[in-house]
Amino acid sequence: MKKVLSLILCLALAISLLGIIPASAEEAAPVEAYIMYANSDWSVQYWNDGSDNPVKATNATITGDGSYTVALDFTGAAEDGVDTAFNALGVKGAIEAFPKMCLKITAIRINGENVEFTKGYTNDEDGATRMNIYNEWVSSVPADGRSWDGDTSDASAQIVAKDVFTGVKTMEVDFDVVTLKVSAAIVMADSAWGVQYWNDGSQTDITATNADIKGAGTYTVGLEFPEAVNGLAFAALKINNGNVAYPGYFIDLKEVKVNGEAIELAKGYTSSDDKVEMRYNLYNEWVTELPPDARRADGDLEGASAIVIKQEAVSAMKSIEATFEFIYGEPPVEESETITEEEAKALKDAGFHAYIGVQGKDTYVFRNAWNDNYGLNDTENPFFNRLTGWDSDNNAVDYGGTFQDVEIKGDGEYTVTLTTGDMGFGTTEAFNLLFVSTDIPNKLMKSGFLTISDVKTKIGSGSTQSGATVNIEEGDYARIDVINTYAQSEDPFGYTVPAAGETIEITFTVSGW
Repeated sequence: MKKVLSLILCLALAISLLGIIPASAEEAAPVEAYIMYANSDWSVQYWNDGSDNPVKATNATITGDGSYTVALDFTGAAEDGVDTAFNALGVKGAIEAFPKMCLKITAIRINGENVEFTKGYTNDEDGATRMNIYNEWVSSVPADGRSWDGDTSDASAQIVAKDVFTGVKTMEVDFDVVTLKVSAAIVMADSAWGVQYWNDGSQTDITATNADIKGAGTYTVGLEFPEAVNGLAFAALKINNGNVAYPGYFIDLKEVKVNGEAIELAKGYTSSDDKVEMRYNLYNEWVTELPPDARRADGDLEGASAIVIKQEAVSAMKSIEATFEFIYGEPPVEESETITEEEAKALKDAGFHAYIGVQGKDTYVFRNAWNDNYGLNDTENPFFNRLTGWDSDNNAVDYGGTFQDVEIKGDGEYTVTLTTGDMGFGTTEAFNLLFVSTDIPNKLMKSGFLTISDVKTKIGSGSTQSGATVNIEEGDYARIDVINTYAQSEDPFGYTVPAAGETIEITFTVSGW
């Protein structure tokens, strides 16, 4: 569907360049919203596909942004009601008519009673725009996932508990249609991380001049600080939802002014960390290699860097302003996710590795993934071989600890461990992340040549528990997510953070050799 969306945007731009003005979203042909539904044995279904069906549907014609209601009545199909294997809010025809549409569910009623729900996301799938309500086959937000507020960090494909769908006779969903907001801003943190701006709605005394992106054109964004900022830890031009709404576009930086004066610029590039936002790094010392999707409007990446401005230019910064052109280009060609049997054999013959990783909730005591910043190949920082935290002045603190990582050379059960040092995890009482990072290529697993299963976790003196996700949708390598508060609505099980000298064990089975 991403390719379809990209093609639609290409055609729209081509038409506008020819001087033909397309109809606005409000004038587009109406599209129809409905509830997709299947019970546990798939004997009762509704897909709005025109087939004869004893399920009575109340669908809604979508004509633009606004509030709508859709419903299903199962009493003609199952006298005692139904359970569920899958259900979602779907909008047929929205991919073509409203390519930046986002869905915002405001109420869900089962048998006339309101039920609790968490945050979902919108994406395009199987010819329809949808928001999953209960879809247990999806464990993470897909690459084209988007939200009406620009934030999918806490979104899920299971926004209502499965046991709520018991004896369902009627189901109603109230929702809003919201056109995806695409906004550009300078995001930053000063050298001490005491002054920050992320264009995420957080309260701040920084005065931000952001820009709503309406397509190709020239835009200016800026920040004014109540007191002079001394140096940067990070800064970038960031376009929220830029990659989703405008795949293939480029940010072509023209000028940066600090305290009203233009400063010298090195050569930069456009990229995306998460396939949702679009970014042009201004100062990012953690990126030492160009990412796979790096691109420039002139096609010349030689000499491009994630550090475009010099620290001395921002040593007493009261304001910063950036002007850029937003230019259309061909969407990057994505590498095929399928491989041949011979390619799979060559990969498996070389063997793989698995590394335990963690991040504390409050103190951020961490061990990153092997291929992340501060990972295995970061020769300047020794953080991968220990647990690391930060003091109040943002200096690294050695928390010690030992790790047992493993080499994977065939089918079997493998265990990775982390034993804490004398400082334990400090004052942290929970984890943001607990995971296993591997160097197993996602495409090897997507092609069915290898599987990871039977993940079990033992934290300290606690019992051995299940509840992990094998993530092969994000990044290049398979990762086992045991705890990930950035993607999960709640922790998969209860636990106590290990004290000094205690061990975390994660065991998993590899098959397919």
